[in-house]
Parts: sequence; structure tokens; C-alpha cells
Amino acid sequence: MTLLRHLDPASAPPPAGPYSQLSITAEDARVATFSGQIGTLSTVAEMPASAADQTRLVFAAIEALLASQGATPADLIRLLTFVVGRDNLVAFNAARNEVYAGWFPNGDYPAHTVVVVAGLATDSILVEIEGSFVCPPPAG
Repeated sequence: MTLLRHLDPASAPPPAGPYSQLSITAEDARVATFSGQIGTLSTVAEMPASAADQTRLVFAAIEALLASQGATPADLIRLLTFVVGRDNLVAFNAARNEVYAGWFPNGDYPAHTVVVVAGLATDSILVEIEGSFVCPPPAG
């Protein structure tokens, strides 16, 4: 049984980027939600200065969260991204597209919204991503 489907119904406008219009979970799917992940090595003091480098670290953190529950990027339901300032969008998009090429080679993307904000928790944070995913059934 498929626990998650991503759809772009003909009744909706086509996506303007790498995302799906709908993510639908199976009725008995276990869903996990993760808090905003930031692009840090271990502390905010060790945060890279570029939005692209932060984006790569954010996606690495998300992949680690997924793996902790036996999930993969294919299990992502939805992402909500906050990017500080429009000037960081190009770097974010480029880094996201690099990661997505490996995560979603067939273009089966989760739902995803990107919001441009004036700032996040500290001045050094340029990208933050929160989301949800389907947890595979427990082994055994």
C-alpha cells in the first residue's frame, strides 16, 4: 500500500516550481512534523554566511531527521521554507535544486511553500525549513 501520493490535478494550475499541488497520505499513515531546521554545523556561531551553504545544511539536517524514523525524502509530505530577503532566493533555489536532483530524480516533489521574510531568530540565519513526512510502519 502506498502511504503517500503527490498529485497535480488538471483542475489546478500547474506548479510554478519543483513542488506538487497536493500531497495525500493513506488513512492509516503515521505522520511526523519537524520544527524549523537551520543551516548550522553545531551552533549558530558556526553558521555559514551564504544562503546556498545554509540551504545545503538545512536539507542535510532534514535528511537526518527522516532517517531517524526510517524515512527518506520520498516520504516528505510538505515543506515550508523561510528565506530572509529576496536577494537570497536565487542562492536558495540553486541549492534546493541541487538537493532535489538527488532526492526526487523522477520529479515526484512534496508540497512546498517558500516565504520571503525580513528576518529569522538571529541575523545569521538566512534559511529555515519546517515540514512533515510519513513514517514507514515500524519493523516487526
